[in-house]
Amino acid sequence: MRYGVFGSVEVFGPDGPVSVGQPRHRALLAYLLLHANQTVTSRQLIEALWGGAEPSSALSQLHVAVSALRRALRDLGMTDVIRTRPGGYMMVLADDDLDAAVFDRQVRDARSAQRRGDWQACVRLLRPALAEWRGEALADVSAPYAAAARHRLHTSRLSARSLLAEAELALGHHDDLVGDLEDLVGQHPEHEQLVCQLMLAQHRCGRRSDALDTARAYRRRLATEQGLDPGLSFVQLERAILGADRSIDRPAPLRRTPRPPEAPPAHLPFDVHDFAGRHREIDQLDALLDQAGGYRPVLISGIAGVGKTALALRWGHRVREQFPDGQLYVNLRGFDTRRPPAQPLTVLHHFLRSLGLEPSALPDDPDEAAALFRSQLADRRVLIVLDNAASAEQIRPLLPGMTGCPVVLTSRNRLPSLIAHEGARLLTLAPLQPNEATHLLRRMLTRTPSDVTMEQLADRCAYLPLALRLAAAQLICHDQLTVADYVSQLDSGDTLSLLEHGIDDDIAVSSAFGVSYRTLTPAGRHLLRMLGLIPGPDFTLPAASALVGGTDAALHAPMAELVAANLVTEYRPHRYLLHDLLRSYAERICAVEENVAGRQAAARRLIHFYDQTVFDAYPLLMPRRPDTRRETIQPPIKPLHFTDRSTALSWIDHERDNLIAVIQLATQHDWHHEVLQLTADLYAYFVIRRRWTDWLVVLRIARASAETVTDAAALSSVENAFGVLYKQTGRFDLAEVHYQRAIDLATTAGEERAAASYTVNLAGLRIGQGNGADAVELMRTALAYPIYRDNPQYAITAQVNLGSALVELQRYDEAVDALDEALTSAFTLDDLQNACITYANLIEVALRRGQIQTARKHAEEQLRLAEELGDPLRTAVAADNLASTLLPDDPDTARQHWARAQRLYLELNHPLSTVLEPWLETLPSIHDHNELIHADENRRQRARRLL
Repeated sequence: MRYGVFGSVEVFGPDGPVSVGQPRHRALLAYLLLHANQTVTSRQLIEALWGGAEPSSALSQLHVAVSALRRALRDLGMTDVIRTRPGGYMMVLADDDLDAAVFDRQVRDARSAQRRGDWQACVRLLRPALAEWRGEALADVSAPYAAAARHRLHTSRLSARSLLAEAELALGHHDDLVGDLEDLVGQHPEHEQLVCQLMLAQHRCGRRSDALDTARAYRRRLATEQGLDPGLSFVQLERAILGADRSIDRPAPLRRTPRPPEAPPAHLPFDVHDFAGRHREIDQLDALLDQAGGYRPVLISGIAGVGKTALALRWGHRVREQFPDGQLYVNLRGFDTRRPPAQPLTVLHHFLRSLGLEPSALPDDPDEAAALFRSQLADRRVLIVLDNAASAEQIRPLLPGMTGCPVVLTSRNRLPSLIAHEGARLLTLAPLQPNEATHLLRRMLTRTPSDVTMEQLADRCAYLPLALRLAAAQLICHDQLTVADYVSQLDSGDTLSLLEHGIDDDIAVSSAFGVSYRTLTPAGRHLLRMLGLIPGPDFTLPAASALVGGTDAALHAPMAELVAANLVTEYRPHRYLLHDLLRSYAERICAVEENVAGRQAAARRLIHFYDQTVFDAYPLLMPRRPDTRRETIQPPIKPLHFTDRSTALSWIDHERDNLIAVIQLATQHDWHHEVLQLTADLYAYFVIRRRWTDWLVVLRIARASAETVTDAAALSSVENAFGVLYKQTGRFDLAEVHYQRAIDLATTAGEERAAASYTVNLAGLRIGQGNGADAVELMRTALAYPIYRDNPQYAITAQVNLGSALVELQRYDEAVDALDEALTSAFTLDDLQNACITYANLIEVALRRGQIQTARKHAEEQLRLAEELGDPLRTAVAADNLASTLLPDDPDTARQHWARAQRLYLELNHPLSTVLEPWLETLPSIHDHNELIHADENRRQRARRLL
């Protein structure tokens, strides 16, 4: 079974190609194929499929799409292809299962043949590779990620076609090639390498004037469109054609610099055993040898232990035959705990001796030595590997003056000045992919534990190569210890200590981190220590500022220092994370270097930052803040402030996991009032976003806190929230139990306002249960409370629910009176949410009375307010209602509004979608007007009970 992305996305079965039906399923399959044998997180998939504009139900929709895709593949005989992994999914493919993988492998082998000068092998590999293409890549995928992926694949194809042209020219096939090149340049007139190849083919075919015309056309285009001059390779070829240089009249052999009389230097240390993964990074390094205009230094940068040296050495050994004049290597000791960093002059003397100079000929002046080194390399092809660099100043004297000698650097720092001044290319190395990590473990271990166990061990090592090797070493040295038992030990103890037991300090993970830590400024070290207290998966600068008790401005420099040192990763704009083992290290040094009071103060500042920010945002989400008692700290924390509802919701969306984590952190410190504050402050968010699972986690924590401090008022608030959650998820029986508990607790605690509010909620539940009479009585009881009787801000919800109950009892005049009063209060208080709910009830009364125009007017106003509010559920209900008002006169437009409502219901994973979907299927089959209106009324009646 094969898959194809070079054209439309297809699965090739025994009976030929099969297309994947639904667009989203197709897009999902294509993304998984392009990331085959790698774990792709759910967050990545959501970003790929929705491009940052995902609905709140995106995760649910993703799970549905994955299940559907699995079923489709299973129907074609492919089982266990898409595997669930921690936090995401992995598509497991063999080497030849995907056209793109076959293409990449053959092109990679062709480039190796090119470097050997084996042009015939190059052609043999490239022709079938290019034959894999059936058309434009991802031709039937329109997801947000597709354009960038399509461009990348197209660039790879064009590069392969250019390489094929180079091989054909080297073999003297210019007569057969020139027509294809003319077509290619016509399609890609800006591609300088193709233009040069066309010029050379035309010249060799005796078409010198055509070659010069091609050159002039390219010059004009480049100057007109980009204001640029051509590159050096183009200029040299053009000059050679103008001057009738005979050296270009026939294919030139692969350039090889003659070896000097003595053996050239071969400094590369022994290649790394059990090297795993890094195919993409090796391809990036390979690409350096294929670029026109010479080489630029490449800086491999990353966290300690991520495998920078291993990658540099593996690649160096792969390509060493391309450098007949030798390979120079030095460990610059930029992060050595026992020896000082290597001095540039010492390294230059070492390199110059290796290149054949006598010690007596070596200058003592660093600048003279550097100049001599550059002179010695001028006519040679030498690979230079500078390992463990500390700074750009240490590296600059060691760079060759000519661009014919590639330089590969490794450093824990990003060395921005080297990138800015020397044009170094940055290759940031991340931990291994999960499948690469397990592959490394399997290569080192002789035992064969289950896939799940190996994946768990790789996860505990955070996929860091050094940690993986240390874990494997522990298992090899303790052969009675099973992998499962070792994973259990790592789960229950100090991961770093268990990994490093019996290991020399030189190769311990914590020692590697310690060297990086000690090179930081005092502010950088303090920030890294404090970040060990961060409880959530990531953090922002304002959160870190609250943690350390400083300002954002004061934290910019130390944060930038940590990012430059690869100790903190800015994985999204303004969002940062710590590698898991670095977090453990930071937590360890924080416990040693910060006292208990300082750590507790920092944790409390962080909790209050989140709490105060959510508290201040509450009025943007709902009109009334919760009435919980506020705990304050000194000096007060500066929260974030938002100017609109959508920005506030978006911020909480991104911080949701962190908010749950700080609630758990507060529990660990027995700060129960903070737990209850933040839980109450998040009420509006969870109701609006319908994040029921997360809310359930938070409410269970809050209930335990309220019970611990014996706070009946707080416990009543939590029980009420349970009631809201269960009502919204259709568990009316549980909702009733929790609402009644909330009322009883609030009454016992003397919280009259809360008791009245919870009574209103119970009345709303009675409406959903179809018991309008009880609802009316409960509402009358609530409205008798002084807080409702005297305060319109609190009375409005009771008025709305009273009106709704009266609608169900068909007491329409009384209902309209109550609803009109509620609507007046809503507009007075700028309470758009209750205004929307009120309009929904007025629409229902008007429809039942046959007042279509009145109903339509209300529905249009409801939709306007819902869209202004930015509430997808209220917008869906408004569109649903407007459709009902349009049904008698304009059924086609009604269907459009219902279709919009259904999309929103599905995105919200709301049970109303189960009512509207069969209605949309049934609608075309009902032709009698009266029957149609009656059927819609029955549907609305069922729907009202789900709101």
